[in-house]
Amino acid sequence: MTIDRYELVGIFGGAVDAGVASLFVGAGLSAAAGLPTWSDLLGPLAAEIGVGGEFADLPLLAEYYEQNGPGRRPALENHLRNVLSAYRTPAESHRLIAKLPIDEIWTTNFDSLLEAAAPDASVAAHDNDALDIGTGRRTIIKMHGSLSLDGPSVWIAPPVITRSDFEQYEDTHPRMWALLRASYLTRTMLFLGFSFADPNIDVLLRLARRYGTTAADRHLTALRRPVDPKGIQLHELRVRDLENSGVHVCEISDFSELTPMLHAITTRTRPERLFVSGSGDTSQLKPWYDKLAVALTTRPPSWQLASLGGPAGWGVTSRLAELLRANNRYTPDRFRIYLRKNPGEQTPLTDAHFGTAIFTDLERDELVGSVLDNCRALLVICGGDSAFDEVRSALERGVSVIPLASSGATARAVWDSSTTPPDLGGRPCDPQVWRNLADPDPDVAVMAAMTAIDQAMCRPRT
Repeated sequence: MTIDRYELVGIFGGAVDAGVASLFVGAGLSAAAGLPTWSDLLGPLAAEIGVGGEFADLPLLAEYYEQNGPGRRPALENHLRNVLSAYRTPAESHRLIAKLPIDEIWTTNFDSLLEAAAPDASVAAHDNDALDIGTGRRTIIKMHGSLSLDGPSVWIAPPVITRSDFEQYEDTHPRMWALLRASYLTRTMLFLGFSFADPNIDVLLRLARRYGTTAADRHLTALRRPVDPKGIQLHELRVRDLENSGVHVCEISDFSELTPMLHAITTRTRPERLFVSGSGDTSQLKPWYDKLAVALTTRPPSWQLASLGGPAGWGVTSRLAELLRANNRYTPDRFRIYLRKNPGEQTPLTDAHFGTAIFTDLERDELVGSVLDNCRALLVICGGDSAFDEVRSALERGVSVIPLASSGATARAVWDSSTTPPDLGGRPCDPQVWRNLADPDPDVAVMAAMTAIDQAMCRPRT
């Protein structure tokens, strides 16, 4: 059976946590960014060699053009370069991939959009480059050739484009193929941007048939389902073939669905960190942060708390730290308090020393954004205008927001503004849990908040 996007995000997120994840990017990702599809790219060449109608085998079309077209191979490569060189700006999907904490990004795309989005990554485009992969630095592996990133567009590695190029690949690129085979056998690979109309799908099919495994959580792919009813039966047979070889398939109707999927994956693969926001009088906040701190003692020690040192954040941090210290479970790196060096806007902390203080020169808006970029969820307790700003920044970044509505003020206003329960951790929040956040019984509201936090933090369900 196919899987849904929530399952795909969960399985791949677990592989990222374990340090065994790789990504394989196909043409669909670039197509979603406005680049031409394979048929758009090669279709115009058919007329130049007198081939009419639709040509299904595009690598074979490229082969015929190389053999019979005006200008042969140089003209073919110039055509590809001239079309693709117009696209130099990464799309949101490329920028999201650059945020993923993975060290291997494979692609069959010729364009340089991934490199532009991740300038810190090294690029392996030649077969000998495979010798330097795995030295601890993130690498974008351009297994089918690459155009240059800077300056005039030139081929830094020739394209794999004709039928002969594909058939001879293992002989012409032995190191690259051996590395891909090793990654396929030892990692969980997510194939994005492929359809069965894409000639590069053969890479996945060949790997699946040769090195197929029945491991339930081995590899993943998001495949576009055909629109034409005539192609659905063949598509379903091919999907079943992949599933029998240990590849989970998530079907999408359009490549535009890849960007929301990448948003969910990016959030899922952030550190297990909860940002606590809110303000109010101690008498108003204390009943809430006392109950929350007790509940948080039962959560995984890998979870971290982050705040800007405000009353709610400090209240939860200090109380939880006290409880953990009393039971010899306290570690300072579990608590991060971000402080501006000019603390005019900050609430002074107490004399108690808990957690790790991180000082910064960033303006408040920049600081909030940089902290939330590394959080999975935001919890709002009471709160004022600053809490509203933090909620807005969190939503812009795909960070799940849990407003403890029963505490009132900003938390209640945020809860009231949601006409339907939002997604938390990439899954819809249970309506009853969402309603209970506003329950007048504090115990009920805190229990609901912890259930929502568990989901937003992607805690495995028991």
